[in-house]
Amino acid sequence: MIRSVFAMMKFRISLLVIITSYLGYYLGLRYIGLIMIEQESIITFLNLAVGVFLTSSSSAIFNQYLEIDLDAKMSRTMFRPLPSKKINKNTALMLAIFLALLGLVYIYMYINTITTIIAFSTIFSYVFIYTPSKTKSKWNTIIGSFPGALPPVGGWTAATGEIQIPAVILFLILFCWQIPHFLSLAIIYKDDYKQAGFKMLPSVSKNLDSTLFQIIFFTVALIVSSIGIYLLNLTSFVYMLGAVLLGVIFLLYSSSILFEDSNEKVRKLFVFSIIYLPLLMILIILDTLLV
Repeated sequence: MIRSVFAMMKFRISLLVIITSYLGYYLGLRYIGLIMIEQESIITFLNLAVGVFLTSSSSAIFNQYLEIDLDAKMSRTMFRPLPSKKINKNTALMLAIFLALLGLVYIYMYINTITTIIAFSTIFSYVFIYTPSKTKSKWNTIIGSFPGALPPVGGWTAATGEIQIPAVILFLILFCWQIPHFLSLAIIYKDDYKQAGFKMLPSVSKNLDSTLFQIIFFTVALIVSSIGIYLLNLTSFVYMLGAVLLGVIFLLYSSSILFEDSNEKVRKLFVFSIIYLPLLMILIILDTLLV
């Protein structure tokens, strides 16, 4: 039972959300002249991490609650706790509501109002806009990238108390990264998605041309967005060179599937997309420490 609950909460995704929130929080602190060795800064981040974990977990459970029947049709999801009936769906719904309310109240009490609004917006847009769109629109990946890109903005506001241009750049980086990441996954499982009724772009298109165009376009946009941090003087020229290098490698992987859209090529793109984000974050943090 406990293992099934943790499986529904998707701990690894929640951890990624915490990490991206940390990126925004850390850069926000640097922006106002702090370096996260202050006791108050550390305590605030720990509270942020707790709140983010609770709200992210609630979103994951809400998503699975709404997609029980669809998950039961796909080989990669049919053994999840809800479609396999390891957990009652009403129990899952109550848990999702409880975690959402607890997380939002926690962020409001220990962080600030604007971060609470961002956390609420993330849950609402993910659960009530993105999740239904997966069976209604082939543009659902782009729609889902909006809530997916909000965590670093919440981290920034937790540090500074307001939304500023650097927070928008962080949003754009996460937004652009998600498109090639999730579309490559959608290509790999396009038949599975089609069988379940999800209108993923690779599943409903006659060919992969439009999917590949979006992958290339948003990879280039990702490179441009990542340079934005340097242009705002948040990082040094060393970061800019490293970000461009990572972006070019990403683009090479993305471009390779134009010539051969085999599962092997697409999987390599998907794997590198997973590697890219933590490498970029490490590059940002190391650079700001050395500046």
